Amino acid sequence: MLQRRAGRWPIHAAAAMLVGLSARPIAAAEPTYRRYTDAQGVVHVTPVRAVGAGGRREVEEMPGSGGEGAPKTAAAEAEPAAPRRDPQVEVAEALADERSRRWETHIRGAARLYQLPESLLRAVIHTESNYYPGAVSSTGAMGLTQLMPSTARFLGVQQPFDPRQSIYGGAKFLRLLANRFGGDMVLVAAGYFSGAGAVQKYGGVPPHPGVRAYVKAVLRRFYAYERLLQDGTGGASPARAIAGP
Repeated sequence: MLQRRAGRWPIHAAAAMLVGLSARPIAAAEPTYRRYTDAQGVVHVTPVRAVGAGGRREVEEMPGSGGEGAPKTAAAEAEPAAPRRDPQVEVAEALADERSRRWETHIRGAARLYQLPESLLRAVIHTESNYYPGAVSSTGAMGLTQLMPSTARFLGVQQPFDPRQSIYGGAKFLRLLANRFGGDMVLVAAGYFSGAGAVQKYGGVPPHPGVRAYVKAVLRRFYAYERLLQDGTGGASPARAIAGP
């Protein structure tokens, strides 16, 4: 599991994660649930820790945003082919863009509720939809966090194009994956895109170029958000690990 440390997150850790995408052992940790009522009176049910194998099977049946080996996200499909940009530049532009700032309250609230790094949730949204709430991919994934229809239903998201529901639903999916894979951010990102079942099937990141490219993109943006938010450029400093509640 990624460990929280004082000070900046070391850059060499990012490099190690980006090259370490081969199959790796999977640590199973299953969620139980707690009820939580937010300031608006909305009741949430949040996964918190281990239960039996049934919970694991349910998570593994939820399809990811891109399918087991699909090469692109909705954000990538909407962009013309171009050389990969510096993630620091991409993230700085995103943090300054009104389109992303519009959803800050929901992103921070969801990250806090599901005890996720805010930077990870932002990196997933950035990679999946580039902060466009009406995004639809060729695989049928929808909204800011690109939930597949059956995954959205499982998560209780009735309106996938509603920004708040999409963000909270995507955060809940990340938390379920974090519980399933012991907080391993590489496996969580792979599971978000390809589905937890595919990660389980291959014993690690599925050996498809599309999945590996997605994981690398999310991790690069995660570290870029970490740096900029830590510097105070984009707001409050986020947590640095997918920790258990």
